[in-house]
Amino acid sequence: MEDFVASAALLAAHLTQQCEQAAANQRAAASVLEDAAAGVARHTAAGRDALLRATTTAVHEALTGQLDATMAHADAASQRLGHLLAHLERTQAGLDSRARLLGGGALLALVVGAVAIIGASSYVAHLNLARAERASVRAEVLEALQQVTITACEGRPCIKLEDGLRRWPSNSDYVFVDAPQAMP
Repeated sequence: MEDFVASAALLAAHLTQQCEQAAANQRAAASVLEDAAAGVARHTAAGRDALLRATTTAVHEALTGQLDATMAHADAASQRLGHLLAHLERTQAGLDSRARLLGGGALLALVVGAVAIIGASSYVAHLNLARAERASVRAEVLEALQQVTITACEGRPCIKLEDGLRRWPSNSDYVFVDAPQAMP
């Protein structure tokens, strides 16, 4: 048993030494692993920063390019709009002058039409007055004929005047025929 105990002590010492060696190896490996993890973290941070810078630069360049293109399109649209506004102003000025010309022509046509209507109305009024005068004379003749009887005497025409009619002083063969006045 002494041998067994001596062998066990030797084995225990050897196992202790191997455990210490394994613990030292593990500590060294842990230190290497920590150094590697720190290196990976540094590389990851550097990569992240580089990626962030590259992404920022790419986004900035893309936005700047898009902004420049958008500004160029806006400038072109603004120029086209300016041309359209100038054309619209020229068209409006032309329409204004045409409207004034048409308004003046319409006013002239109205004046000429009014003069023509007034002239035609006065001519028609003159004709109507002449007709009224002739109608008045005819009415007086018709009233005078009511006081005269026209007939045939032995085949010849003869006129019978009513008694008591006033005679014309210059020639007593003629009798004044006074038409009775119409009662209003």
